[in-house]
Amino acid sequence: MSCDVLIVGLPPAAGCPSNETWRAAAEFVQSRLAGRFGSATRFEYVDLFSPEMTRYPEIEALVAEGAALPIVVIDRVARFVGGKLNISAIERAVAENLSPGAPAPSATEASVL
Repeated sequence: MSCDVLIVGLPPAAGCPSNETWRAAAEFVQSRLAGRFGSATRFEYVDLFSPEMTRYPEIEALVAEGAALPIVVIDRVARFVGGKLNISAIERAVAENLSPGAPAPSATEASVL
């Protein structure tokens, strides 16, 4: 069993230190997930305005509808939208998805991919 995690953030602003970017925060999340779940998680980070976003029109639609960044998608479901990257909450959501008989996403969570 495996779990896909996608984080969509903003590209860094000019002059922003490289350790204070959405990508740096996402890389920290990735290292925590890898440390806890090993190869059971597949991780991707994408900047909103990058060419890679063409693979995620559903995410672009969420943003066009007013969704705030970052957006954390776990197994094709937007689980966390806006605010900060809450590593504990992301780890819990991944653990739930990796567990047999995991509960279905709540009504407020939408399948986006």
